[in-house]
Amino acid sequence: MSADVPAGLLLHVQRHIESLYALNPEAPVTDFLIAEEDAAVYPGGGSRTLVKQDDGALAVAVILDDGVCLDLARADPRVELNGSNLGSFCVLTEEVSHFLYLLFCARQDRRVSQLELELQAEVDKYLTAVLFLGLQNEGAVSSHLLRLLFDGWRLADGISPERAERYRAASGLAGRYCAHLESRFLRRARLADLAREARRFYRLDQRAKLEAIAGI
Repeated sequence: MSADVPAGLLLHVQRHIESLYALNPEAPVTDFLIAEEDAAVYPGGGSRTLVKQDDGALAVAVILDDGVCLDLARADPRVELNGSNLGSFCVLTEEVSHFLYLLFCARQDRRVSQLELELQAEVDKYLTAVLFLGLQNEGAVSSHLLRLLFDGWRLADGISPERAERYRAASGLAGRYCAHLESRFLRRARLADLAREARRFYRLDQRAKLEAIAGI
C-alpha cells in the first residue's frame, strides 16, 4: 500500500457503509490494496477494483490512483469535505463500495452486473458524503451536493463507449433515487426512515432496484 494512502480514511468509509446498511463487518479493505506501482500487470488503469472467481472462490483487490491518495492525504475529508477533495473522496468511496458489494453478493450467492455495481456505488457516494457533511455542519447538507455528484462530473478520456453508457446510466438512475431520498427523508430529518430505505434498496437485485427507481 502506498504510504500516501490514508488508511484510516479507507477504514472509516468502510465501517460507515457497513453500519449504514447493517452489514457484518468485513476484513479491512486496506488488507486488499495493491500499490499503484505494482498494478501495471493488472488490467485497466487508475483506481479500480479487481475481481476474479475461480472454482467458486472469489478474489478481490483494490487499486487507488496515487493522485487520489495524495489529494486525500493533503486534505482529509473527515476534517473538511469540500470542492477541493470531493472528487478524490468519491473515487475512494466508490472502490470501497465495490469491495463491499461484491462480498455481500458473493455471500448471498448472487450474481452482480457491472451496472448494478456502479449504481450502488453512486448511491453510496452520496450517502457517505451526506454523513461527512452533516457531521461537519451540525447536520446541514448543501442543496448543491446532488448537482455536484450527478451533474458536475465527466468521463475519463479513452473510455470505451460501452463503459461510458454504463456510467451514464448508473449516474442517472442513482441521481433520481438520491433526489428521492433527499426530498422524502433527509430534508425532513427522517434519518431513521432514510436508513431503513437505504438498507432495503441495498438488498434488492438489479431488476428490483430499477423497478424501485422507475416507481419514484
